[in-house]
Amino acid sequence: MLTKSELLSFRQCPRKLWLERQRSELLPEPDSTSDRRAIDGFKVGEKAREILGAEVLWPSGHGDKAKAAMWARELLRNAPDRPAVEVPMLREQLYARADAMVPIDGGYALRETKASTFPLKNDNVTPGAAHAHHLDDVAIQAWVMEASGLDCARVELNLLNNQWRYPGGDDYRGLFRQLDVTGLLSERRAQVPIWLKAAQEVVAGPMPSALTGKQCSDPYD
Repeated sequence: MLTKSELLSFRQCPRKLWLERQRSELLPEPDSTSDRRAIDGFKVGEKAREILGAEVLWPSGHGDKAKAAMWARELLRNAPDRPAVEVPMLREQLYARADAMVPIDGGYALRETKASTFPLKNDNVTPGAAHAHHLDDVAIQAWVMEASGLDCARVELNLLNNQWRYPGGDDYRGLFRQLDVTGLLSERRAQVPIWLKAAQEVVAGPMPSALTGKQCSDPYD
């Protein structure tokens, strides 16, 4: 079984995935930059969950990934009008967790929160383009979600709104702005099973050869 994070590692560099799975002791210890990025991501995710309200479903706590995915699916089917967070999903030995599923139009908006700012063009009004690795991220989730029987009506990136100003009173409404990327994912989503098969072959084989290049720092060092 591979996770979404591991498949994203493969997308960056096959050797990165192989090392993570086979020789993790060779990987560098987290530095201050990666620690800060992890803390920022945790805080941003926590705030995004709070904004969804007290009635949010959180189907976590089951150690077995397959059973967790089955339980989450039933939980959402029995409460279709409530948003859910950290939703475990499984398809063909690929495991992913959706940051949020928000009821909309009889289905769900699959919403992925990132500690990145909402992209704007030079006029500071027109939405800009999403990062390619963010699109890979949500394409993987959307492909896995297809097997759940839950309707994915829309796919969104939940990004920090840098035009927002804190009004006080612990009111964080407006902190996030959603970028609808539904129409950008069809080609990527169709590629996910191809990525998965190739990644499984990498994990099962010897360390792949690799040359240093842009992939060594894009999107992460």
